[in-house]
Amino acid sequence: MVTIYEGMLASLKGEELPQSLESTVDLDDMVNAEHHKMAQDFMNTEDIEFGYCTEFMVKLEDEKLQEHPFEEETFRNELGEHGDSLLVVSDDEIVKVHIHAEYPGEVLSLGQRFGSLINLKIENMREQHTSIVGDKKNNKKSEEPVSEFGIVTVAMGDGLKTLFESLGASVVIQGGQTMNPSTQDLADAIKQANARNVLILPNNKNIIMAAEQAADLAEKNVAVVATKTIPQGMSSLLAFHPDATIEENQKNMLEASKHVKTGQVTYAVRDTQIDGLAIENGNFMGLADGKIKSTNKDKLTVVKELLEGMIEGEDEIVTILQGEDASQEEVEALEAFLEENYEDIEVEIHEGNQPIYAFIIAVE
Repeated sequence: MVTIYEGMLASLKGEELPQSLESTVDLDDMVNAEHHKMAQDFMNTEDIEFGYCTEFMVKLEDEKLQEHPFEEETFRNELGEHGDSLLVVSDDEIVKVHIHAEYPGEVLSLGQRFGSLINLKIENMREQHTSIVGDKKNNKKSEEPVSEFGIVTVAMGDGLKTLFESLGASVVIQGGQTMNPSTQDLADAIKQANARNVLILPNNKNIIMAAEQAADLAEKNVAVVATKTIPQGMSSLLAFHPDATIEENQKNMLEASKHVKTGQVTYAVRDTQIDGLAIENGNFMGLADGKIKSTNKDKLTVVKELLEGMIEGEDEIVTILQGEDASQEEVEALEAFLEENYEDIEVEIHEGNQPIYAFIIAVE
């Protein structure tokens, strides 16, 4: 990615390509990239949808091209319907193809329309997978760390789990305000991360102590980034840098977590009075960084008042995590409210599916 960005930047500036871009990467190098090796560790054999790693070259022939003119993009789109991990590279004489397909013969037939097939290689990835990682049914996992860093985080809700995994979390423990994971749960997650260095993001102030205890008991290098909310956990994950030390990451990620404001919308389970606000049982409450700022029988009213109190002049991004008790109509109403009143704010909405909190809001 860095190489691609360097090339794009040089092109936009009208500069010569950086020294590192003078040599081109061969298709074979791309085919043998890490996804072929590392992907084996994160799936079961039966989960492999397209079982044959298929590589071949087509030597273009004028006679066949007259009947079937070759267009790289069209050919790529045709192949894309037969598998994944697709690479197509061509010049005036040769077309190189790599694809994971379930029926390699069909793919080869598509290529043969344009010329002669050469340098064919077809490998059964299911057999490969079994030989590399062993029989998964025995639930045996190598005790040798497979990566330099692992990140363990805590969240409740399938949507939040998916979101944290997309941001780089290795293990997401189901837990939160009403279900705090134990020290043992966190210790098990550290082992599951299977890395030399592990960072823990509790995302709740009540979980920080258990995380620290698990870190003390661990036999590997573990540090706790003391995040207290889901938005803080998200923000800190974005600050992670794989080339930094665990101490540097802990410091930088904690600092990043301090620059996001957290809003939460939940409901009262009894009549009470807090910070001068009378709250009735069943009413919705809007909390900004843990302090109740709004209460009303109407959920949307509470969310709007909460947003109005949280968004300030220099803020640029509002991220809304939709809970399991929030409807699509309410989400669309919030989008319209933000577009009408905060036209310069970038809005991101994700399905968190979290319980307890109809909405979790991050403002940066």
